Amino acid sequence: MALALASAGWAAQAAEIPLYETGPSQDAAFVRFVNAGSDALELSAAGSKARSRLDLGAPATAFFSVNAGAKVKGAFHAGSQRSDIALSVKPGEFATVVALPGAGAVTQTVLREQPDDFNALKSSLALYNLDPRCASAGLSVVGRSVALFEAVPSGTLQRRALNPVSISVQLRCGGKPTATPLALGNLQAGQRYSVFVMPAAAAPRLFMAADSVAR
Repeated sequence: MALALASAGWAAQAAEIPLYETGPSQDAAFVRFVNAGSDALELSAAGSKARSRLDLGAPATAFFSVNAGAKVKGAFHAGSQRSDIALSVKPGEFATVVALPGAGAVTQTVLREQPDDFNALKSSLALYNLDPRCASAGLSVVGRSVALFEAVPSGTLQRRALNPVSISVQLRCGGKPTATPLALGNLQAGQRYSVFVMPAAAAPRLFMAADSVAR
């Protein structure tokens, strides 16, 4: 089945609805798209004129609701480069399709979650390590000796629950601090968030997104 996200709100200005603590229904499935590179990408839907731009200012889409088990199709475009998208998402699954523009090609990685940690009293935070040069990523709380994540391999993710507080985080690669600290703002109880470790020329960069659903 073609990726019919025009009606689902593929466009960048689509309204976003938070994921509530009760979690998705058993037959729901979700997919989002992330540009892990420093150059802009365009995202297109198969069988549709819907297009969205993913750049440094907004490298990630919201999650789109798709039919579980149906084939999701589209493409990433970077200049003359094209990388076709084709995947299925299981019931209850959240799939993140990551594109990394490179010399002569756009490569893709799909990271999948089956959330089971919905909690009305806690915030849920994930660390997506998308930088091949940061083989073991961690996040620590700025100003405190608290590690939120440790040893997250490149191309994988980890998720944990934490108290809904306002904190800033420091990225560590191989145990050494790197990149500019990132302020997470006021995390809300019952909501889910993702921090992405993105490759960059000098040092990895961090980007945070609320795990919201486009309608």
